[in-house]
Amino acid sequence: MRDWEALVREQMADLALEPEEKAEVIAEVAAHLEDSCEEMLRRGISEEEAVQRALSQTGDWKVFRKRILAVKRRGHLMGTRVRQLWVPGFLTMILSTLFLMMLRKLGFQPRLIGSGPDAVLFYAPWLLSLPLFGALGAYVSSRAGSS
Repeated sequence: MRDWEALVREQMADLALEPEEKAEVIAEVAAHLEDSCEEMLRRGISEEEAVQRALSQTGDWKVFRKRILAVKRRGHLMGTRVRQLWVPGFLTMILSTLFLMMLRKLGFQPRLIGSGPDAVLFYAPWLLSLPLFGALGAYVSSRAGSS
């Protein structure tokens, strides 16, 4: 019987994944090909034909590697985006909003700058705190691996 894992390892040598992840993919593909081949042998197909049919499931190995890599990276991209962008962004927004609410509860009143429809409410303590909350968000993002 064929050594499916060695065959898949040879074909997947150029797969740009971490060693543990690469070994997992190789083992999974090899197990699938072996199961397919055994199923065809049970149906009475000759061994040579069963091997060829099993190998034809992958098609072009170069395209197969690219598809696996695309699927693996898509999963990483989403997790990375959440950890590096969304969590720090929401943390910054929530903390700054809570601080603004706390200032209002403590009795800080905004200054009214201008008059009429062009008037602006100016919360000096809150505006001064925003760089600190932004720095905290940047720190959380960098801890998650962002540049």
